[in-house]
Amino acid sequence: MPFASGSEVRVAYVPEVTWGTTPATPSFTVIRATSGGLRTNKQTGASDERQADRNVRDEFLLGLGAGGSFEAELTYGTFDDWLEAALCSTWASDVLKNGVTRKSFTVEETLELGATDSFSRFTGAQIGGFSLGLTAREKATLSWEWLAKQETLATAIVAGATYAAPNTNDVMTASRSVAALTLSVGSAKVRSLQLQVANNLRERPVVGSVYSEEFGIGRFDVTGTIEAYFESNALYQAVLDHGSGDLSFTIGDVTAEKYTFELPKIRFGDGSRVVGGNNDDVMVQIPFRGLYDPTETASLKITRAVA
Repeated sequence: MPFASGSEVRVAYVPEVTWGTTPATPSFTVIRATSGGLRTNKQTGASDERQADRNVRDEFLLGLGAGGSFEAELTYGTFDDWLEAALCSTWASDVLKNGVTRKSFTVEETLELGATDSFSRFTGAQIGGFSLGLTAREKATLSWEWLAKQETLATAIVAGATYAAPNTNDVMTASRSVAALTLSVGSAKVRSLQLQVANNLRERPVVGSVYSEEFGIGRFDVTGTIEAYFESNALYQAVLDHGSGDLSFTIGDVTAEKYTFELPKIRFGDGSRVVGGNNDDVMVQIPFRGLYDPTETASLKITRAVA
């Protein structure tokens, strides 16, 4: 019997109509990922009965859930469905703003074992959030956080299932793919930018089941960190003033295959100048939080198909 190899793992997803239920004859989409995966999280407890022989009499099951993360490289058109789910919204005229529409998926991981493969299906899977990393002279990276209801194992595809191959668009980089990066306060030559989105999902355990009911959802949090070269007092002064501004950038290499990320209102957090040593540049590191903007009626706006 052959052993499974990481290079042959296939990850695919299909939107659910009913939370926790895989659609009949599902049309899966294969996803481009570099690492990571989902797994069952099992909660157990040990008996506290006193025994004269000092042995534990039982280890019992308390609950079952699932979750994990996928690491990926940013490519155009690959994660549009996941961005919708992360922002709890729907693309409208190629614009996506954070909202309140919940979306769930069945995520399937296939391990190649020769004649009979191994399938792990995670139903009721929702995106808890994602992070986008842009660092000078590095590829643009993504990390997707998931929470799922349960994992089931199989040795064959769902009856009638189809699998759409992923696109082959080029990987975007922070050096040649990013343009029009604008921070409204002061001059900013950015060495790195980290953007995080969190939906603050939570499980809802109930008596009579080891599985959660549909997950609760908290506030939409969009935060991040800017690391910029120190050029003047302006940017750091905005930190000291507990200032606000806006942040936007466009990423992509091909006309009409680019994204623009806009945070129309951000507040600067506990930033600092990092002086370093003799062979270091002086940097400004600034954490920020995206706030609701009444004009855009959102905290985060993403536009695709940008020229």
